Amino acid sequence: MKNPLIAVLFLLLICPKIKAQNSFFETDSLFHLALNFVTQNQIKTTLEEKQYAGEWPVYMDLKSSYIFLGKSQKVVDSNCFTTSAIHNFLAEIYLRDSSDKELLPVLQKSHEQILIYRIGTAYNFWRLLPAKKNHKFLGNKNFRPLVHRPTNFQLKNKLIAKMANVAEDADDTNLASLANYYHNQIFNDSVKVTSDEVFEKWSDGKRQNRNWYNALFHIKKNSGAYLTWLSQEKKLGIWTPIHSLTSIITIFLPTSSAYPTAYEPWIPFGANDVDPIVNANILCYLATSQQYKDSKISQAACKMITEIIKKERWQTAGIYYPNIYHLHFSIGRAYAAGVNNLKEAAQLCINHLLKTQQSDGSFVSPYFVNNGDSIQSTAYALHAMLDFKKQNLMVPEKNIELAKDFIISKAIKNKDEVHWPGGIFFTSGTALRYVLQWHSDAYTTALIASILQKYRLLKPEENEVSNYPDKFRE
Repeated sequence: MKNPLIAVLFLLLICPKIKAQNSFFETDSLFHLALNFVTQNQIKTTLEEKQYAGEWPVYMDLKSSYIFLGKSQKVVDSNCFTTSAIHNFLAEIYLRDSSDKELLPVLQKSHEQILIYRIGTAYNFWRLLPAKKNHKFLGNKNFRPLVHRPTNFQLKNKLIAKMANVAEDADDTNLASLANYYHNQIFNDSVKVTSDEVFEKWSDGKRQNRNWYNALFHIKKNSGAYLTWLSQEKKLGIWTPIHSLTSIITIFLPTSSAYPTAYEPWIPFGANDVDPIVNANILCYLATSQQYKDSKISQAACKMITEIIKKERWQTAGIYYPNIYHLHFSIGRAYAAGVNNLKEAAQLCINHLLKTQQSDGSFVSPYFVNNGDSIQSTAYALHAMLDFKKQNLMVPEKNIELAKDFIISKAIKNKDEVHWPGGIFFTSGTALRYVLQWHSDAYTTALIASILQKYRLLKPEENEVSNYPDKFRE
């Protein structure tokens, strides 16, 4: 252009569009490469009691030697939680954009495995497998009834083997049931989904027992919120902290209320618990599956979650979730699904996110959670910000952009795939919260793929860049 002023004006107008266009193509490319990784890493072959086709690799990681559990070990595990969570990330991606047909067989295969974990109207963390060892002190060594247990983790002794045989729980049930709901939408099927009555049956009312972690860290007695375990806990005449401590110390004695009985489902330490993240997940499922009711229990759950946040108990909030940003993630999902009673909690989450975001856009978990993991923390935080933004809450664009750029900078590229290293997304809870943990590259990558798609959908103006002249593309 001969006129310098016109040239400058042209550049001022076109440069932001070029930048937006480059950002769009980078995000779009990483999104599809991430899906490639998740689909290609789905387990293809079944090895009984080892791995199952349709699931994804996830590591059960005992970080250090621990009393009763034995020496540290890191092994592949098969469980409902990971399979359902990854399935749901992919299902949500497909439901937002049904052009990704390559996801259909992946979803079908994983859903077949999810149904294996169903026990009546609920779901268990582990599948039923023959016991690796006799649970009784004296008994036939060849007697191997079906119990819930990990696939490859070595259970040191009979006590730990009995403790691994856990009862059905609300978190696996809501995740698996959400998978059923999505499956029915995508494949026009009629798989039965768990009703709200299953969760409302187990609430923190006038109980004769109490979990020591709740008493020590955050939940008031008789909160009225949802309980974690969908099974009957030990009934006590009068609960006291001394009784709880004594039961844990004497857990290996049949007289202890925490004692696990051979071949019977066990509620950890014999006492049910109230977890705010589990409660948010239940609310998300009920709202998404159009079963949410403004009931006494759902109101109590929202109130409990909000009170926890008001007291800023971010680090101790999740009994089974050590990453402090998992709470924001779960609340964001529930609020976006339509749980309006969480609006105050959502705004408090936003305030905390804006306060704790690092200058490079990242969020950092405590050091003892995967060495201060910033990738998983930032992914949870960004997912929450996008959910809150979609619901018209005030989340600055700058903070979203910084978090997105940080996530992109940590991508590990390999030919036609891209992934992110798996962060800690689940633990054994309470005393083992920072010792026995689960992580999966597929889980973290599926989560981030969902984030990249949500980001693109919140930026409709950037979708227009495909119409830009080719000379402006990289």
